[in-house]
Amino acid sequence: MNFQHMEAYCGAGEAGLACYGLEKDCVLRLMHCSENATFLVAEKSGGRARGVMRVSRPGYHTLAETEAEVRWLEQIVAEGTAVIPRPIRCLDGQAVARVQAEGQEYHLVLSEYLEGEAPDPEHGGRGFPWFRKIGETAARLHRQTMEWKESRDLCRPVWDWEAVLGVDGLFGNWRLCREITGEERAVLEETCEEIKRHLMWYGRTEQNFGLIHSDLRAANLLVEGEMLKVLDFDDCGFGWHLFDLAASFSFIEDRPEIARWTEEWLEGYTGVLELGRRDYEMIPTFLMARRIQLLAWITSHDDSEPVRVYEKGFAENTLRMAGEYLGKNRG
Repeated sequence: MNFQHMEAYCGAGEAGLACYGLEKDCVLRLMHCSENATFLVAEKSGGRARGVMRVSRPGYHTLAETEAEVRWLEQIVAEGTAVIPRPIRCLDGQAVARVQAEGQEYHLVLSEYLEGEAPDPEHGGRGFPWFRKIGETAARLHRQTMEWKESRDLCRPVWDWEAVLGVDGLFGNWRLCREITGEERAVLEETCEEIKRHLMWYGRTEQNFGLIHSDLRAANLLVEGEMLKVLDFDDCGFGWHLFDLAASFSFIEDRPEIARWTEEWLEGYTGVLELGRRDYEMIPTFLMARRIQLLAWITSHDDSEPVRVYEKGFAENTLRMAGEYLGKNRG
């Protein structure tokens, strides 16, 4: 997906301001774009932030899926499970605004604006404290969904093997990557089959599978003082809990610090929820699965300017990781 035609997203967002009674006093300022376009809603006079508006790419999620996302966010706020942006409903009480722009329907979600900065493991050195807190927050979210029975009935995607690594994966098909040869493609295919074998062995239980954030990487977090804030539940769905661990290390799975970072994440997590031997044994599999999923995402977004920062060396390092994974798990 590319955003060469941002005017449609801008037009949808501007039209959506009226759904919240903000059209007279506020303007939109583009913050970033990836699967969606995200705008700061700021007052015309003085520039004070009134919220953050997400304009979703048509077809990326259904209306029911987006409404379910907001329902979970509202429950998290009500229970105080984590610090997240509070969803703001439309004047008519709807969770999602629906507007037309250039012949297509766009779904809009407005949330409160939160202060903070993204944590940066690249510059944290040995003193980087946030993976422990991310693990703790992930566990609190998992515990909340295990106890909140309504979560099981929400209309959200299922992050199973097919959705993550299949030819029709929700992030795209890594097999179309132009940076790998046929022989290298065969290595990754074997890796995916090995991942599938491990997932079948692991299975799904109420203790290891449920509604998860699925994208707890630094870009979707804010820190303010000692407080960690979680953003962007757009990819939330039903998946294995430890996929949230793997997602926390998105794009840095190949770093030499990964073992230490993983240990810190797990220290935070197990302070809230227990993990067993089988859970620990699956961690390399989830890290590998996430890495290949990200290769699919890069492949399907190679015409998008924000993605190009991740491309250099990514396929090469993914193949190196796959070789190491197969060396430890093949047969």
